[in-house]
Amino acid sequence: MKTLILFSSVLFLFSFSKNSMQNVNVFDAIKNNQIHLTATSNGAHTGKSIVVEIENIKNLKSILIPSGTRFKSEFEGDQDLITVDDEMIALNSSSIQHKVNGFCVQPHNSSPTNESQFTIAKETNQNLIKIAKYLDNKGFNDDLKQTALWCVVEDDDVSGIYEDGNNEVRKLREFICSLTGKENVWYNSDPTYSIDENRNIIQETTKVEGLLAYTVTKTGNMRMQVLKENGEVIRDYDGEMPISHLGNYNFNFSLKVSGWESGKYSVQLKIGNDVIHTEAFVIS
Repeated sequence: MKTLILFSSVLFLFSFSKNSMQNVNVFDAIKNNQIHLTATSNGAHTGKSIVVEIENIKNLKSILIPSGTRFKSEFEGDQDLITVDDEMIALNSSSIQHKVNGFCVQPHNSSPTNESQFTIAKETNQNLIKIAKYLDNKGFNDDLKQTALWCVVEDDDVSGIYEDGNNEVRKLREFICSLTGKENVWYNSDPTYSIDENRNIIQETTKVEGLLAYTVTKTGNMRMQVLKENGEVIRDYDGEMPISHLGNYNFNFSLKVSGWESGKYSVQLKIGNDVIHTEAFVIS
């Protein structure tokens, strides 16, 4: 009997110790009145952009804010933010403050007002849930995470999902295409983001590049042009390249587009007056 009691006591202590070390999901902790949480903006729209203050009511060791948690802005015109990494917060005292990584999911809204309030909610958009889970703890930089999210919620193409020689980024691009049905376009771009004086989020592309593959069915001197969607030639490259053999060719195309208007463009190759190849690209 003493052995049985001792065994039961050890089992109880083991179970208690194990449960006390588990991360409690933040939604469960709030629902069960184990913590009180407030979330405010520090004015940023990406990265360490959410400040949470946690009152530890029931002496929890830690809580988990899962990827795909949405922080809803108190102002309709401000961005909601979403987490894309599981974030464990150690609760070492009765009250702590912690910065959480959050990324905007409403690019046409303003960057959150500094010190404005968020309410915490579970994300309901299934595609956002899936991309958040995919991005979780993959080590991608903040700009790439933000670009990936906007590719999912907006009409942006996947050209900005690119890092030379990074196979994981290539897989991310393919995943977004399979998730959204978007074309895996032939070119790459380098979107960067800034905030203007009115807290509008400004996206700028400074270059477009990619492998241009084409077939030559006639010989002659080839030249290259870049056109707007309306057919206006905005770049006519000097020099011509003699083509003396028929067949398949390719070359690495690169174009600086800093300051160009957003819109649809194309690059075309011509031999004489004949267009032998055209590829379209978009500047967001």
